[in-house]
Amino acid sequence: MNARPHVPLLAKVLGWLLLHLLILALAFVGFVGWQLGLGLDSLLSGSAGDRLRAFGDEAREKILYHPPTEWNALIEPLAKTKNVRSAMFDQMRPDSIPFRVPKNVLERARTSVPPQPGPPVRRGPPPIGADGPPEGDDLPFPDDFDERPPPPGRRPLGGVVGNRRDDPLPPSRPAFLVRGEGGDGYWAGIQVVLPGPPGQPRHPRVLLVRADSLDGSGMFFDFKPWLWGGLAVLALSLTFWTPFVWGITRYIRRLTGAADRIAAGQFNVSLPSRGNDELGNLGHAIETMASRLDHLISGQKRFLGDAAHELCAPLARLRTGLGILEMKLAESEQPNLLQIESDAGELATLVEEILAFSRAGNRAPRLQMVSLEPLIREISAREGGEKAPEIQISPELTAVADSSLLGRAIGNLIRNSRIHAGPQANIAVHAANGPDFVEITVTDDGPGVPPDELSRLFEPFYRPDRSRSRDTGGTGLGLAIVRTAIEACGGEATAALPSNGGFSVTLHLRKCLPEGF
Repeated sequence: MNARPHVPLLAKVLGWLLLHLLILALAFVGFVGWQLGLGLDSLLSGSAGDRLRAFGDEAREKILYHPPTEWNALIEPLAKTKNVRSAMFDQMRPDSIPFRVPKNVLERARTSVPPQPGPPVRRGPPPIGADGPPEGDDLPFPDDFDERPPPPGRRPLGGVVGNRRDDPLPPSRPAFLVRGEGGDGYWAGIQVVLPGPPGQPRHPRVLLVRADSLDGSGMFFDFKPWLWGGLAVLALSLTFWTPFVWGITRYIRRLTGAADRIAAGQFNVSLPSRGNDELGNLGHAIETMASRLDHLISGQKRFLGDAAHELCAPLARLRTGLGILEMKLAESEQPNLLQIESDAGELATLVEEILAFSRAGNRAPRLQMVSLEPLIREISAREGGEKAPEIQISPELTAVADSSLLGRAIGNLIRNSRIHAGPQANIAVHAANGPDFVEITVTDDGPGVPPDELSRLFEPFYRPDRSRSRDTGGTGLGLAIVRTAIEACGGEATAALPSNGGFSVTLHLRKCLPEGF
């Protein structure tokens, strides 16, 4: 069965945040699409209308003192700077536009301005009679001629030399924004008011602007502010949420580490305060649970120690009585007595192991820097049996430990390997500096244990179902004493199955004394 991939909580929360922002973005796009479904003209009420108005005013300045036949040529350079195409629509000469205009755009352009008047009727000067030259309102030209002098070499609009009243032209006004039929680009119409011929009112014309896309190179719809706004919202959301989520995940990691230490039998757990929220209450509950477990386990060890101690005296009297009885029994009854003595010896061994287990966990360790090579050689010579273990340890290697507890742990491991792997089994003891700890490994080439039982081997009174049972002399306390002794030294014990077979236990001890020693 494949394990589910691990996804950190931070990634999940940030994923939900991004999904939330994506939904908001889709809602915004849907709203814009709905608004555009009502007509592109709705965009003209915003900044797009201001940009088109400015473009129309700028185009009018370019053509103001030039004849209509030159208008489109003068507008073209300005349109190129905006990456669009533009031309002035002339109702009298619609074919004067230098590019194709869709029919729906022509129709909108025609309906956006009133009909263009015909050529003006030029009034001639009245005859000069006896009353003298005309005055005031009888002047031959209307008084609204442009007062601005035309550029040198140019005639004013209408081809008549004269001046108009100083009346500024109204600003240009966006008239429509449509998509050309058949997908022929996007078109905007701008009403541009130009001075009329003499005797005629000012007449608005339509300046057409074409772009290939809706943004119109930023004139019709500028996506950049929306893009930067979206990125700003995303950055603000991440800035606001990331510290909050990071604080939650960091505290959860601490809770996970505390639970792992409790599962490994280390009940001295302390967690930082987090207030009265759910995580803070969970941390307090874990600390309380660890304290109660420590109290229960310590009480259990004390009970075992007290019970074993109380068993020592009657057991000693029992074995003394068996010795006296042995001298009085007949030779034919001796085998039965030997069986009783064997059971009493096994009981004595069990009591001794229980006492050792209780002492290892209850007495305060005397931590110091211990030279490993001479200590392990001495224990190997005593517990190794007929075939001495192989030892590979640097003479200079030291570790933080209580020498008696460490000696008891290593002795138990060598004796355990010799009993269960056999008298001729190869046993090796290696020690070296690891990344964070000094590692001592005891390995044998025996039958090993089932892999699913590795995690329970250090439990008190636990024996695997296969070779390691009481029939071979095991009490189920040997590895429990190893773990208790090493943990009292501030280290850790782990079991493993080497790839080439056998069984190994590694002891992890600190390299230097903690502060305060």
